[in-house]
Amino acid sequence: MGTIKTDAFRIIIATEAVTFRNNLASKLRVDNFEVEFVTGGFHMLHLLEHMKEQLNMIIINEDMHDMSAQEMIGLVRLAKSKSELPILFISKNSDEADIREMVLSGANEYVVQTANFNPILDRAHKYLQILKVNAA
Repeated sequence: MGTIKTDAFRIIIATEAVTFRNNLASKLRVDNFEVEFVTGGFHMLHLLEHMKEQLNMIIINEDMHDMSAQEMIGLVRLAKSKSELPILFISKNSDEADIREMVLSGANEYVVQTANFNPILDRAHKYLQILKVNAA
């Protein structure tokens, strides 16, 4: 199989929080990840359906105006498994029951949102490494 380069790793950030989105996207792009934005659940599903390039990860931040995060995750899981398309859910909520519910709904991981973006960046690099290992 071919070699996977970091710039071939495509991430969708699904959030309505503009400042969070822009700050996270900047940090991911500095690390050579390719980033797309969606501002609603239906927008994300449309992009997934029509995206010509391979998508490697979705980062969902909280519920959207048109769909809950749990619904978005469930709908993605109808088409793609956790190993095919990792989903990272980010929320300000640190309630253990909510975390468990999102993981049971299909999120690969749940990160409590803080001003520190390193846990999110670490996970993007983790899934990039998994992709490289599986491609080898």
